[in-house]
Amino acid sequence: MASTLQPAIAQQSKRSQLATLLRSHLQHPNQFPLSFAQQRLWFLDQLQPGNPAYTMMAAVRLRGDLDEAALERAWQDLVQRHESLRTRFVLVDGQPYQRVQPTGAVALTRQRLELPDQAAAIQAQALERVQQPFDLERDGLVRSHLIQLEADTHVLLLTLHHIISDGWSMEVLIRELAILYDSHQRGQQPQLSPMPIQYADFAVWQRQFLQGPVLEEQLSYWRSHLSPAVLPSLPTDFPRPAVRSHRGHRHLLGISPDLTEQLQGLSQQANATLFMTTLAAFQVLLYDYAQGANLRVGTPIANRDRPEVANLIGFFTNTLVLCADIDGDLSFRQWLQRVRDEAVNAYAHQDIPFEKLVDELQPERNLSQTPLYQVWFYLQDDPVTTVSFPGLTLETIEIDLGTAKHDLKLGMWKSPQGLRGSLEYSTDLFESATMVRLARGYEDLLAEIANNPEQSIKDLVQHLRQRQQQQMLEQKQTLLSAQRQKLRGTRRQTFTS
Repeated sequence: MASTLQPAIAQQSKRSQLATLLRSHLQHPNQFPLSFAQQRLWFLDQLQPGNPAYTMMAAVRLRGDLDEAALERAWQDLVQRHESLRTRFVLVDGQPYQRVQPTGAVALTRQRLELPDQAAAIQAQALERVQQPFDLERDGLVRSHLIQLEADTHVLLLTLHHIISDGWSMEVLIRELAILYDSHQRGQQPQLSPMPIQYADFAVWQRQFLQGPVLEEQLSYWRSHLSPAVLPSLPTDFPRPAVRSHRGHRHLLGISPDLTEQLQGLSQQANATLFMTTLAAFQVLLYDYAQGANLRVGTPIANRDRPEVANLIGFFTNTLVLCADIDGDLSFRQWLQRVRDEAVNAYAHQDIPFEKLVDELQPERNLSQTPLYQVWFYLQDDPVTTVSFPGLTLETIEIDLGTAKHDLKLGMWKSPQGLRGSLEYSTDLFESATMVRLARGYEDLLAEIANNPEQSIKDLVQHLRQRQQQQMLEQKQTLLSAQRQKLRGTRRQTFTS
């Protein structure tokens, strides 16, 4: 999801050197400013300390003959390699700063579970660790836990606070852990290139770079694009509470490999990405659900269009806000072109941190919802499909953390089995039945779009509503049939007794 608009290599090198130079001339060598993204999460943590909504977890099943000693040494090397994994956040004269711990002795804790329901046991262990709060000032902000289920089956749980990591970072973490594991298992020195900079360098550079004309040009685009800053209304099943609890749930969905391939082909024909196509379809779904309201969708962008930060673990992800001003008379293919143009323009103005944008636009701030958007969407690769641990088979385990940072979030990822998705929602606002209907509607909508992308948005919405009515009728018939069978069984039991 990173922008394809790459700055010149010479300019990148200059910026990297500048960051290192600035770092070496800081008044306090181990007292670094927070990046803009970190500052927002730090502020949110001050409002709700230890909020598990900002805890990230990777759960990976490892099948095969695991060398636990090699894995632990690899983990220690990884923590030592990335300063972000050894960073804490301290207050100095009322201002938060990053402080890097000199060593990275983060224990790989172990546990053996022998239970018949392994899936439930893994889920319970994951939730227990996610619910353990992080103290940003006193705690290490990364934890690792290895569960042995059978002699040749383990589960690795990696828990990090979002302030030091993001989705891309989790891919870097797993990939480099595999390389380090391979080296230690072979008894060789790890074959990883030295880090050109660390995350603290990026934070120093960002504070220096986003000033003056650069900042004003970026802000000018978003001012005109997101004015007024008032949020359109998203229908909810329950009244919005004054303070959101961040309690949530998720509903999984899947797109077949054949349909995924069709959608990929449609994307290529439109000179668009699969992300743009699936986003355009999701916006049509929301257009129907919200009865025509022009909703805004937040989406992450990797913010790593400079080579020296590509392999860093840290919180680089920025949020772009994409508007969905849908005209029902447009064909889906025409709508996809508008979505493509909207995304490309947003990519061209991706440097402005979302936090800086909120400060500039000054929307009404409250603790019940995210400013500037209500719904979140992303598409990413499955991180373990490109990673190889020698002698081991890897599999990502989806964990329902029971949290929701947004009103509604649709996360999609590519896998050998086609597109997979997770519809995460705030249980303060929505019933599970509503999410089941939305997920099924999205699957139906994608199939209809792939079959005929020339249909108008109005026709697609009409088809969607007809399908939903048919499904509701089938559900009622199924329920009535079950009730009749139960009644017959009761009568038969009464007669025989």
